[in-house]
Amino acid sequence: MSVGFTKNKADIDNKAGAIALDLRNLMDRIEVFKTTLDTLTDVELLALPGTNGGASWVQAEVDRLRSAAGDWNQLRTIYEGTVNLSVAKDFRTFSKTLTGMN
Repeated sequence: MSVGFTKNKADIDNKAGAIALDLRNLMDRIEVFKTTLDTLTDVELLALPGTNGGASWVQAEVDRLRSAAGDWNQLRTIYEGTVNLSVAKDFRTFSKTLTGMN
């Protein structure tokens, strides 16, 4: 009796296919999000109502959001092969600040 994930061709094929689809779908979502974000000015973002009537963002948070979205979009363009990355870069830098992980 095995414990954990099974290891046969079908299992590995299914996992690899699922990862490939997840990655493709994530890259599509990044492109849509970045395009949408780029249509909004900082003033418009700062004016959005917060959750449950709370405060909206402050400028530093908008800056971090735009930086994270820019990093995601750069990663997307590298994934698509439309640009090259000339130097090593940690794409997690700004994303970590959005998840509370520093």
